[in-house]
Amino acid sequence: MSEQQIFNLSTEEYFFEEDFCISQSNQDVCNYLRKWPNWDDNIINIFGPKKSGKTFLLTVFERKNSFLRISANTLNKETVSSALSQERLIIEDVEENIDEELLFLLFNEFKNNNKYLIFSSTQDTSRISFQLQDLSSRFKSILNLEISNPSDTLLCSVLMKQLSEKQITIKKELITHTIKRIERSYDSVNKFAVMIDEESLKNKKKIDLKLINLILSKI
Repeated sequence: MSEQQIFNLSTEEYFFEEDFCISQSNQDVCNYLRKWPNWDDNIINIFGPKKSGKTFLLTVFERKNSFLRISANTLNKETVSSALSQERLIIEDVEENIDEELLFLLFNEFKNNNKYLIFSSTQDTSRISFQLQDLSSRFKSILNLEISNPSDTLLCSVLMKQLSEKQITIKKELITHTIKRIERSYDSVNKFAVMIDEESLKNKKKIDLKLINLILSKI
């Protein structure tokens, strides 16, 4: 019998603050964001591994506090005027394909006028290699807040939440088995949830130890 066809339906992402899992790995970031606008530093960077919750936190923060949020790769000569006119700005994925001259211009505008600017990245900004030396110097001076790799307990909570959203039920001992063997990152947990959902649907397979080990071998 051929595999069951899965249709890729576009879905809107929803963000609910109460759904975010807070632990030691992200507590400092959450605490600092909650203090706004009473910050010691108006320009900050939030960094951490992919799928660590940076976009989730910044989306909630943006909506609650009327920030403009943009991706670094959308910054160009056409969009920079709008960004410069803001009092509160979030620029995500600052390492990726960004116009350094425009970023330098934005940084100086927000720094000199004491406006609020938040970056996100996968690493501390002091480690990002910019070709523009003045820009590298600016980024070495800002406050970096880290979301670190999660504990096993947090990974378990994240995995159970993602499986629940896909209406997947797995025995507790199989969850424990998975967490002990999967890479300790949000990205790996996300891939596991997506892959096991697809595999069980396409081939109508029961989610058991054999299937779980198969998925783990592919991540």
